[in-house]
Amino acid sequence: MFVKVDEKGVILALVHVDDMCVAAKTQEMVDRIKRAIGGLFKVRDLGEIKVFLGMEVTRRENGDITLSQTSYVERILSAHGLGDVKPRVLPMAVGTRVTPAKEDAEVLEDPMAYRALVGELNYLAVSTRPDLAFALCVLSRYMAKPTKAAMGMAKGVLRYVAGTRNLGLVFRRRSSEVIDGYSDSDWAGDIDTRRSTTGYIFRVNGTAVSWSSQLQRTVAASSVEAEYQALSAAVREALWLSKLCEDLGVEASQMRIQVDSQGAMNLGNNPITSPRSKHIDVQHHLVRERVASGEVALRYCCTEKMVADVLTKALPEAKFVWCRREMGLDLVCLTMCSGDVSPEGVC
Repeated sequence: MFVKVDEKGVILALVHVDDMCVAAKTQEMVDRIKRAIGGLFKVRDLGEIKVFLGMEVTRRENGDITLSQTSYVERILSAHGLGDVKPRVLPMAVGTRVTPAKEDAEVLEDPMAYRALVGELNYLAVSTRPDLAFALCVLSRYMAKPTKAAMGMAKGVLRYVAGTRNLGLVFRRRSSEVIDGYSDSDWAGDIDTRRSTTGYIFRVNGTAVSWSSQLQRTVAASSVEAEYQALSAAVREALWLSKLCEDLGVEASQMRIQVDSQGAMNLGNNPITSPRSKHIDVQHHLVRERVASGEVALRYCCTEKMVADVLTKALPEAKFVWCRREMGLDLVCLTMCSGDVSPEGVC
């Protein structure tokens, strides 16, 4: 992202290889940058943005903007012969846990098919579908030696995508921006390594703009330590987002992060060391420093209201759908649906 600030405001240029989109407050500012770039390189102007890197951008009449990948999903389903497959309501069954590969496990003869499918799904998970993040975190652990059971799980995720192909992130127009974050963790969820999973999500006006679901690098000795490690990762992301907001001209003086662990909050708010916490890596104590400086504020959130829960474990349908809605995922075809819309997002 290139940023140009002049007396008329901020101009942004997003560049990925040979694709670029330009944004500014006025059309004149956009045209000026396009002319300047066109004077240096041979460019093809496609007009108002409709698709960027496989993400479909739609402007609604009320000013809302949606990001979706419906066409990309259709291509994946067609490539795997699952265009008319019976959809699933969840990407993974409740309680799904990664188990160590047994010696007698049936390994795929051609691992490339599995790796290709996981790669295709992962692009969805990192672009417009945070509801897939945990499932891809799990599937990615089988990349070195995929089994038939792992392929079955991957196709199960694809069946869920088939039933929710019309979901996308809806950014609702507001007079000001409200930015908040959620941090969560399971404890020792990976049976093979006993490492925990970090999940965090940041939203602007209720819609996800940044999220992550990944294994922690070290084994946590307690659930509080696992939550504290997750909070440390969330704080680092919050600091980066704060700097990005500064470039965008968006006021974000203090990032609010909500956690559902009183113990992790106490560790972050109080500069004390106890026998239960003195072994925690010093890198995670940046939480205390940033809380003390006022850059980050920690707030308690009950587990029932923890949006990042969907990034750390396989959830029951009701909680999963609630988390998905709280991340800003909604139908992008509301005006085109002639039938009823189910809670799963199928129209």
